[in-house]
Amino acid sequence: RRSTHDLMRQPPAAGVPIQQSDVALPGASLTFKDLAFSAVLPTGESKTILEPCSGHFEPGQLVAVMGPSGCGKSTLLDMLAMKKTSPYTGQVWVNGRERNSATFQRIAAYVGQEDRMPAHWRVREALEFNAALKCQGKRAAGLVDSLLEAFGLAGVADTYIGGDSVRGISGGQRRRVTLARGVAAQASLLFCDEPTSGLSATDA
Repeated sequence: RRSTHDLMRQPPAAGVPIQQSDVALPGASLTFKDLAFSAVLPTGESKTILEPCSGHFEPGQLVAVMGPSGCGKSTLLDMLAMKKTSPYTGQVWVNGRERNSATFQRIAAYVGQEDRMPAHWRVREALEFNAALKCQGKRAAGLVDSLLEAFGLAGVADTYIGGDSVRGISGGQRRRVTLARGVAAQASLLFCDEPTSGLSATDA
């Protein structure tokens, strides 16, 4: 079955109250050619999950990969983010050079579909953890404050993340915390798998 990918490109959103000096990194372009993936079934047959797919993303672009369920969107994203452990075919370049694993991991960040955080963390602590990996002191504190405002989390900054045994923030707020932690990584390339899942129309 041939998969379909509609790449919708638009400039970065305006009006987000995050200081550019807090999160800006040197831009990175991403180019991929003929990325494809097939899985071997228990019967020994090979099933095509993603047919050859090519594209190019410029620095600063917000790109959405859209298509019906099961068409290979997450598979493509995992390959681009170097999260796919199974063999696949195709080539990927960053800033015109063939992608190198060690270098790529320093400039890229990945936000998965699941919101995995300790239930006893407070919202601010969750962001501080990621911010501390990239900067220290007042700069880290400023980044956290900016992200809390940008993602509408300032009002729950001192509330527990929560879980099965700990009462905490809502599922939509938890998703926003996960996305904010991804931005806190200050990556040149940020990959988000189903970032709006669990969000209301207003939040998204």
